[in-house]
Amino acid sequence: MPSPALQRILDALESGTRPRPAEFAAFSDLDRGDASYLRERWPHIPLPEREFLLDEAYELADEDISLDFTVLGRIGLADAEPSVRLRAIQALWESLDPAVGDLLVGLVESEPDPEVRAAAARSLLRYLESAEYGRLDAAVARRMVEALLAAAEAGIEDLRAAAVEALGPSGDPRVPALIESAYESGIPALRLAAIRAMGYSARERWAEYIAEQLTAADPEMRFEAALAAGSLGSEELVPALGEALNDDDAEVLFAVLEALGDIGGEAAVELLEAYREEAPPGLEDAVEAALEAARGIQFRRFGEPL
Repeated sequence: MPSPALQRILDALESGTRPRPAEFAAFSDLDRGDASYLRERWPHIPLPEREFLLDEAYELADEDISLDFTVLGRIGLADAEPSVRLRAIQALWESLDPAVGDLLVGLVESEPDPEVRAAAARSLLRYLESAEYGRLDAAVARRMVEALLAAAEAGIEDLRAAAVEALGPSGDPRVPALIESAYESGIPALRLAAIRAMGYSARERWAEYIAEQLTAADPEMRFEAALAAGSLGSEELVPALGEALNDDDAEVLFAVLEALGDIGGEAAVELLEAYREEAPPGLEDAVEAALEAARGIQFRRFGEPL
């Protein structure tokens, strides 16, 4: 028998009445019986309410780590409506469940809606990051890499970009050439994806590419390059980030400060301390946060505070 709370909420949903946030615990950590019951009744819930459930699950799980909406998300991935499948992917953003990963790979390989397919490809990034730390079965990771490599050769630009980005952390020997090809493609979406992938890669070889884009004409590219610099964490990028502190775009500046904080080290701390004296109004808190982060990293590297 399903839990009375779940049964009551589903009865209300079918008539268009939405649950309060406090009632959402009924959808968390569903056992096999409740999961089967929800799956059976899911098609009878009106579309706006199905979308609402997954939107709320995403928000609430971000606020309360004790909530686990994996089963709800898996049911949403099989929904007939693309808008629901898209929301299910978002709601599962933290999941590293191999069963969820298999479903996402299936969407990458055969999903008819291009937006959903690209979102599924991007969502595999976290799995490949986990694989590089040995936290994901190698066979599962290989299937994901093969699906993404195939998607990167597809004719759909957004899907190709999503696949390139998601492959960033992969140690597969075919990936660096793919990233470089995307970078040299001249297609803005692919170039942005390549820069993101470089940041996720943990490979110093990409530092010079990222540094080059910190002075790009396009502010979006400069912004992504700054984020990639922080993700890569290479001290080689500190001088280029120091030059980028003269950028006239506020969003780029915030990203540069964050990157310096993420990289840390003596050179980054010195740059930030000097910049603190001349930072434009409104950046004071960001500079202090970056300094605190950079000093913390230096402490961890050298074993003693400044």
